[in-house]
Amino acid sequence: MYIDKSSANSTHKEIDAALRIWNRGVISLIDVRHNLISPEEALSGYRLPANVFLYTSGGQAEILLNDTVYNVKRYGLFHGVKGTELTITPRCDWLEYYMVLYKAAEPPFHRGEYRRLMEQVNPFRQQYGYMPHDPLFFSEELRIMYEKWKDPTPLNVFYGKAAFSRFVYEVYKELEQGLIHIYKPDLVIMATRFLDKNYGETVSINELCEGLGISYSHFYRRFKQQTGKSPQEYLIHVRLTAAAEFLQNSQASIREIAEYCGFQDERNLQRMFSKNFGMTPNAYRENTSHHMRDDDLGKLISFSYNGESRVSLDKPGEKGAAYMFKQMKGKVAVAAAVSMILLLNACGSAPVKNDSTNSAQSRTVTSQAEQQVEKATKIVSTVRGDVLIPQSPHKVVVMNYAFGDVLALGVTPAAVNDYWAIAGSAVEDLLKDIPRASELEEVMSIEPDLIITAYEKDEDYEKLSKIAPTVSFGTAKETTQLSTEERLSFLSQVLGVDDSVKDKVLSDYTSHIEQARQTLKDAGYKDESVTLMNNSLEETDIVVSTYKGAQALYDELGLLRSEKGQELYEKGEWYANISLEVLPEYCGDYIILYGDGNNNAFSGNGVYESLEAVKNGNVIMMNEYLSTFNDVISIRSQIDFIVEALLAHKPQS
Repeated sequence: MYIDKSSANSTHKEIDAALRIWNRGVISLIDVRHNLISPEEALSGYRLPANVFLYTSGGQAEILLNDTVYNVKRYGLFHGVKGTELTITPRCDWLEYYMVLYKAAEPPFHRGEYRRLMEQVNPFRQQYGYMPHDPLFFSEELRIMYEKWKDPTPLNVFYGKAAFSRFVYEVYKELEQGLIHIYKPDLVIMATRFLDKNYGETVSINELCEGLGISYSHFYRRFKQQTGKSPQEYLIHVRLTAAAEFLQNSQASIREIAEYCGFQDERNLQRMFSKNFGMTPNAYRENTSHHMRDDDLGKLISFSYNGESRVSLDKPGEKGAAYMFKQMKGKVAVAAAVSMILLLNACGSAPVKNDSTNSAQSRTVTSQAEQQVEKATKIVSTVRGDVLIPQSPHKVVVMNYAFGDVLALGVTPAAVNDYWAIAGSAVEDLLKDIPRASELEEVMSIEPDLIITAYEKDEDYEKLSKIAPTVSFGTAKETTQLSTEERLSFLSQVLGVDDSVKDKVLSDYTSHIEQARQTLKDAGYKDESVTLMNNSLEETDIVVSTYKGAQALYDELGLLRSEKGQELYEKGEWYANISLEVLPEYCGDYIILYGDGNNNAFSGNGVYESLEAVKNGNVIMMNEYLSTFNDVISIRSQIDFIVEALLAHKPQS
């Protein structure tokens, strides 16, 4: 049902339409039930055979209507739809409840008007829950209805029909006057139930938040406050608990268990399992008996796992998070729409007393807090489209090459990946105390609020973006062709860094370059050409554009490429794979060999030894890892290395 939030009278119009439908519809009372249950006798997964009004009293309880969870404190009145799965879990010694089941049908006359009203609102399809303002009326009315219903004489049956009309009247009177406290769905419990059931799928916390209609930041705070764990921690522990039980009770291989429990691969399960259990999966399997008690397992993983939600390892689920949200989102939206009716109604002209006043104030504060959360976000444009990110991210995971630029802007990453060889690079010492996170579960365990990456394949980018908002520089070529100013400007915007910080970094960087250029000029370097070449006989790569130190060499220091190198560069080629026979055509006055900085792979080769640069001793060995990155810190180090190496040689006349 659509609710016009801009109109204070819209809810009254909806209720008026609903009452006209109740008046015109053919309503039949099917059954009145009563029960008193303990936590051990919880009603679980009962499929409603008809529409129902449910009333609970006596203490706290958890009411589950399909995927929507409500927490009741003292009294609760709920409306559920035929076919809904109902679970009642007492959180007190004893809980009393009544169920009034009914069905509605079209009237024999004036069906056109009835159907037009049903297009505005269908009160028989609404799901909602609230704490009644006058619980004693409902308790007494339902008690008498039940007593009469047990003795189904014609007079008692007629009483039930009349009492049901009075019951519905009181429900709508409280809704219209706003004398109620709305039970909002418990989104955290809904989320944990979903994670318990779908741990083996590729789960997106961001999509989960979207399906629940809540911002990531607000959901994260509520989830951690309510469970003591972040959503990512909870998911990882559910997966590990499931893996531990499969190791203990099945003969499935480690690879099969890893795949079934949602881990990226076998190696990832090995790593995460060892980190959390202090032993490998194989060691755990050997050290635990088939009859290990459940409470012993609970001591290893410190939260409960819903074992009933598991299915056979032979029949993994075929529908993942995306399918679930298509099904779930509509249900949540319906519950939210009805809750909005009640919420706007409760804020109407009628005075609200006692707990209702506090509730309204609490809802106002919550609404304001959620608005502040939304204001704390911004949209940035990337090569992969617009991305909504935090205004000032606090836990940033940096993937690929941007480590140095992020550090230069004064931001310390919460973690970096170790796919790239950081050892020997200019940022090695700066990153030595920062955690490594390469596998998806490791990134997830960091609980980042932002991920910065580049070079990712579409599928890898999608996986990262399901963990947290992810910004990308694009492909390797797109990334390396960005200027230093473009990179720093983009990153400062993403990281929420003040422009003055970025400008100072750029100013220092520019000054360093100008000083290096002047140093070479003073040493007599003018028109000498330099060739970058891979230090390998197996595959000779002559680099001719911004790759492996080329930005420092050509763009910043202004040194020249060889004639052939310039031709390739102007064609947009990064490098040329050439044979040794044509090597002399590509080599300039100086050669920089990057790779193994200690051993020259070309040493003793006749063609190589015949090169003028080699004869003149103008060969510089450069560590490949020093030349890997093109951030401001790495390029400054590359410039210093190149200038120092060139100063050790006399320029050609």
